[in-house]
Amino acid sequence: MKKTSTILALVACAAFMANCSSSKKSASTEMSEAAKVAEVNKNFTPTQMLEGKTLWENHCGKCHKLYEPGSHSVAKWERVLPRMITRSKLTNEQGQLVRAFLLSKAKVS
Repeated sequence: MKKTSTILALVACAAFMANCSSSKKSASTEMSEAAKVAEVNKNFTPTQMLEGKTLWENHCGKCHKLYEPGSHSVAKWERVLPRMITRSKLTNEQGQLVRAFLLSKAKVS
């Protein structure tokens, strides 16, 4: 009986440790909001940002009021943009330009 209890305790500890390590792994692979903004600013030129702004104004402004880019956090834009890019029928490249523009101006929480 004592041997069975020890084995069960070890299995429970191993399961707990495995669960903790997998959650740390997934949390560390996701980029922070500041890192996303830095990546966008590094990878897109001012001309591309301006093109993204123009696309945003012309495509998104057709259907609804445009919010100031800084009125939403990076996380909020990341939740909204995939659906809106699809609905507005932007190409992948155009969507990336709009995303870059909005994230570069978004608030970082």
